Amino acid sequence: MMTERGEGIDHLRRLAAQLEAHAFQVRLRSAAGLYPRLHVINPMAPARTEDVLAAHEEDGEWWFWLSWAGRIGHAEDVATAAERVASVLHVIRR
Repeated sequence: MMTERGEGIDHLRRLAAQLEAHAFQVRLRSAAGLYPRLHVINPMAPARTEDVLAAHEEDGEWWFWLSWAGRIGHAEDVATAAERVASVLHVIRR
């Protein structure tokens, strides 16, 4: 059985793969005592970064959250979450 921490990391890895496919730079960080997080960098403007966390609600549903507590999407909807991260990092797709 996967641990809560392991499940969160798994969700973040799936989001990382989606973001990397769209040319974002990502780093998974999982320091002891802290929630695992995905550090996302806009390669066209490296000063634009955001940390994304995966956490579950009391009902057991997993969600992606921005570091400032903005919920961006359900963990099963990686594509929507990736688009919202891109929006926060001011990337316009054509």
